[in-house]
Amino acid sequence: MATVTELIKQHRQDEVWQKYCGFLDLTLSEFMAIQERLLQEQLQLVGRSKLGHMLMGDDPPRDVEEFRRRVRLTTYEDYAPYLDEKREDALAEKPVAWAHTSGRSGFYKWMPYTARAFTRMGAGMLTALLLTTARQRGEVRLESGDVFVYNVAARPYVSGYAALSLAELFDFRYVPSLEEMEDMSFQERIQVSFRMGLRTGIDIIGSISSVLVKVGEQFAEGAGKVSFSPALLHPTVLFRLGQAFLRSRLAGRSLLPKDLWRVKGTAVGGTDTAIYRSKIVEYWGVEPHEVYGCTETAGAMAIQSWDRKGLFFLPDACFYEFIPEDEWARHRADQSYVPQTVLMNEVETGQRYEMVISNFYGGPFLRYRLYDVIKFISLGDKKVGIELPAMVFVSRDADLIDLAGFTGLIDEKLVWQAIENSGLPYVEWAIRKELMGDHAGLCLYVELKEDLSVEEVARRMHEELKALNPFYEDMARYLEIRPLRVTLLSPGTFLRYMRERQAAGADLAHLKPPHMNAQDTVIADLLRASETVD
Repeated sequence: MATVTELIKQHRQDEVWQKYCGFLDLTLSEFMAIQERLLQEQLQLVGRSKLGHMLMGDDPPRDVEEFRRRVRLTTYEDYAPYLDEKREDALAEKPVAWAHTSGRSGFYKWMPYTARAFTRMGAGMLTALLLTTARQRGEVRLESGDVFVYNVAARPYVSGYAALSLAELFDFRYVPSLEEMEDMSFQERIQVSFRMGLRTGIDIIGSISSVLVKVGEQFAEGAGKVSFSPALLHPTVLFRLGQAFLRSRLAGRSLLPKDLWRVKGTAVGGTDTAIYRSKIVEYWGVEPHEVYGCTETAGAMAIQSWDRKGLFFLPDACFYEFIPEDEWARHRADQSYVPQTVLMNEVETGQRYEMVISNFYGGPFLRYRLYDVIKFISLGDKKVGIELPAMVFVSRDADLIDLAGFTGLIDEKLVWQAIENSGLPYVEWAIRKELMGDHAGLCLYVELKEDLSVEEVARRMHEELKALNPFYEDMARYLEIRPLRVTLLSPGTFLRYMRERQAAGADLAHLKPPHMNAQDTVIADLLRASETVD
């Protein structure tokens, strides 16, 4: 069977598109049929394992309805005794790799990948890159040897394994190479990749949105000015720099990444993507393409199509269930209440749902709560001929703030949008609910790039929160209060905090404080870092 690289070289792009992007041609009933078939295979396979026996008993469910009726919703704690110790004897299939993700309390959550799951991981990533670079249905713009800058976490994170799996499917030129990438810190990899890109060029980028914005900001602020070094004497580098400086001079602005590289596509993740979309376009000259996935599902679950209006779920990633907002809100108020789920063919436009997944390909998780909150924005896209529901990522369930039920649920994306709309020149921020006199309120801890008064910051944020959240405005008006308090942190606070965390041996995923609902100890460490003088 011809490889993807061979098919493209043979100009058989239509076969590549059909194999990896053909899911966008499915009807909803066809999508559900694939889901049900793979779930039935999974139940029979996992039913023979210790983990499966624990959850399903001696007789595995025979269909979807029986599965949902008999198997309870699970969390990582149900699997921890087996996965934390990497108990392969408890699994349905022997894994070929173990990846971890960061837990909420600083502990890892481990996920085993079977050989089939590992292969599917690369296939999902290839689907994302095909759609990232496509400008219309059926267009395949990937070429053998395309330079791929992949600025995400290396193994044992899922993104590192995904890069290895992808490399088995298509001959990208990774910059830096996968071998070099393994031996670099995250920060080193970012610096090296763009420095090497001066010589190799850059065709495709896989990154966190905020990283692309940070690099763009450094260029815009003058950090893009190139200082002399022997590496710059290479003719290719000199030619690229000369063209870039000419473009920026003609545009009457600072040198930007889009002057140096003509990128085909950027595949990005993170809750901040929607907020930073216009900045990424401004700096890089290409619209970002969102990918939604997680460690527990072996990578990509949902991907935007070529028109970038919403994310569409992949039918073969895992089995999907959705807890409606009123159900998980009821569960938040009463932990004994068991929330009910709906399936993909039962979701409604405009509604928010918590994600529940069940693995395929011998993975361990069944009816597993991700605590991710999504919202469906349409039940199809008639303009481009897609009949599947489209969604956007909203937040983590644990990252929602409820001010005594008055303001509705405030999520990270809303706060980030308010900060962006306010025009605050910020470095980083954290927000949480705290008691302010007789009422609970939002407490924003923020480090700025410029001197502004606490009152000015609070005023701007208060106005933007009112504009974005009518419930917040109602609370402010009816209670005659401003339910927001601002604490300004000194320059360098977040950098000092991260250095302290790194010195203490914290993992990469735990260097930065969470934006939402940081614990008391985290806030105390931030305040202490703010008082420290470099």
